[in-house]
Amino acid sequence: MSEKMPLNNYNPEEAPVTYHIEELRVRLFRSLIAVFVGFLVCWPFRKKLLLFLETPLPPELRGKLVFFSPPEAFFTALKICFFGGILLALPFILYQVWKFIEPGLLPHEKKFAVPFIFFSILFFLLGASFAYFIMIPFALKFLLGFMGDLLVPQIGIGNYISFIIQLTLAFGFVFLLPVVVGLLAKLGVINHKILEKNRKFAILIIFVVAAILTPPDVVSQTMMAVPLIFLYELSIIVARVLGKKS
Repeated sequence: MSEKMPLNNYNPEEAPVTYHIEELRVRLFRSLIAVFVGFLVCWPFRKKLLLFLETPLPPELRGKLVFFSPPEAFFTALKICFFGGILLALPFILYQVWKFIEPGLLPHEKKFAVPFIFFSILFFLLGASFAYFIMIPFALKFLLGFMGDLLVPQIGIGNYISFIIQLTLAFGFVFLLPVVVGLLAKLGVINHKILEKNRKFAILIIFVVAAILTPPDVVSQTMMAVPLIFLYELSIIVARVLGKKS
């Protein structure tokens, strides 16, 4: 029985599907290890990270989060450090994504690795920052004051941290849209004409995605959908500039 040939010894067109699956498994495993290392780095700073994540709250509610079951505080600390681990491991994760798709690229296309990783990190941080410093404080102010003085907010730490992490990661990843579109346009997969032609369908999909990625309130969904529409329009410009000239 012949031994399996390493994936590197195959041309991309000749490599069996099982080898691509194995390559994907290896890349995912390495990414998870990187996240775990980031988790360990964050663990000693879990209290400071919690204080930082309370920043979007109104001043009178900071330091007053509560928990409703004995293990809730512990699992919330795990959640916070896992979130920090993802952020710390992001450059390595993006590198693994690039290495997975690289074998299918032409030699002159492989030079896009550094710009792809750099702009992916930049736009992810822009999206996460937009969510954390602008969108989340506004949403919290609206939601917590929606009933005026009739209700006194008592926020559970688990639900609050999940709200913060969900929105921050969601905005970070959706802000990658221009980067992904730019790369696909540079590779000749799509062009600005396709994006312009399907604008109406894209807007519909954007509102569906916003409803899925955000908590079930109209404010959060709208505040994600509007920047996404702007990013889609920006992606059309990026595709026009970077797309292959016919």
